[in-house]
Amino acid sequence: MTQRPDYQQLQDALEKADADMYASESHGALCGMICAAGQADLETWLKQVFVDFDLNNMHIKEASQLLAGLFENAKVQLNDAEAGFQLLLPEDNDSLEERVEALAQWCQGFTYGLAAGGLKKDQKLPEDTAELLQDMVEIGRAAHAEEEAGEADEDAYMQLCEYVRMGVLLINEELQPMPPTTDIQH
Repeated sequence: MTQRPDYQQLQDALEKADADMYASESHGALCGMICAAGQADLETWLKQVFVDFDLNNMHIKEASQLLAGLFENAKVQLNDAEAGFQLLLPEDNDSLEERVEALAQWCQGFTYGLAAGGLKKDQKLPEDTAELLQDMVEIGRAAHAEEEAGEADEDAYMQLCEYVRMGVLLINEELQPMPPTTDIQH
């Protein structure tokens, strides 16, 4: 079974492969594609990550293997009944500036993925989804000043990550509602 790659491992592989997306951005794009269409095709997504998708290129092939693990993991996590979905972001011991930038990239990727997955700009959306998408566009513009991060900054970042994480689950649920079950109790 393929497994979810570590953020830094994937970021390094994507840089070596001269990818068009960062690790967090590629995960956001995949999640957006799945939320918009209810599914995603691995090759279609890989062609979003790499403009020149060529598996004869060893670096692209290596990065694609890591991305395949992320692909499988995202499909499972987005439909996890226990809300186990996690954003692919740098570790907590990385600088707050790097983590904020990665969260912004994740949100940019997510909104891009929604469009790539078939969501139309003028499509009527549930109110919560429309509001969350607007917030994600704003988060995608986020930047962090290069000053010493305090505890309040860390708390704000963690709350923002949780807001995005739960927002993605809600968007997925609203755009891809589960059919009602016909559970008959005796």
